[in-house]
Amino acid sequence: MNAAEAFARAISPATCDSGRADDILETASDILLDEIGRDELPERLISAQVALAVIIFNREGTEGESSRSEGGINRSYLDDLPADVRRRLKNYPRKVGAIYGTETSEA
Repeated sequence: MNAAEAFARAISPATCDSGRADDILETASDILLDEIGRDELPERLISAQVALAVIIFNREGTEGESSRSEGGINRSYLDDLPADVRRRLKNYPRKVGAIYGTETSEA
């Protein structure tokens, strides 16, 4: 199962069209790639991408809030990657030179 199919199963397809779902999955992928410093997402992290995409989808409309109280209902939101996703990323250390490159120029 690919990421788009898994994401569609995790949320109600009626609430998210395929173009928006693709954008959310791409955003989740970019976040994970930034964390591991790679150009391509390893196959084993597709489920982490989907989990993060669901969180992004559920957070729509609450960007910038850390908590909210309405009518006696309190909600708090994560400000960072969930601990279970971060644990999985520990298996993928940053590649050397991923940010700065391997070549250096001398003036």
